[in-house]
Amino acid sequence: MISDQPLGAFVDAVARDQPAPGAGSAAAVCLALAAACAAKAFRISARHEDDAGLAAAADRAEALARAALADGQRDIDDFTALLESGGDPGPERALQADGEALLAHVAELRALVEAHRAAVIPVMAGDVTAALALTAAAERVVKRNLAELG
Repeated sequence: MISDQPLGAFVDAVARDQPAPGAGSAAAVCLALAAACAAKAFRISARHEDDAGLAAAADRAEALARAALADGQRDIDDFTALLESGGDPGPERALQADGEALLAHVAELRALVEAHRAAVIPVMAGDVTAALALTAAAERVVKRNLAELG
């Protein structure tokens, strides 16, 4: 499972000469990091501002980080199944659904960050910037992968 691996082990696995893990799971990890950055910015800001809305946003961002890692694991499993399917359309449909789920999480995280970014304290602005940039990167990769599926 992606969530159980040290980051270095995951990076090494992506770099291997094997088809999976690859870009789809890397995009999911990117989104998980984006959500973690957002959660940090929200949580620290909530502590300084005593803002329950930011605390709730931090909790949701953490949940999105976990969901993104689960999306990434499904991508690995379904891409591996696709390569072994011998033309069975089931794994391709599953991979398409994986990408769509990840895009839904992208949209939700982007909306969450946009809704709460004005309340984030200035010292945490870098984490908000990272969250938005990493979210955009994940989205580009997933859209490219979905386009390849047709």
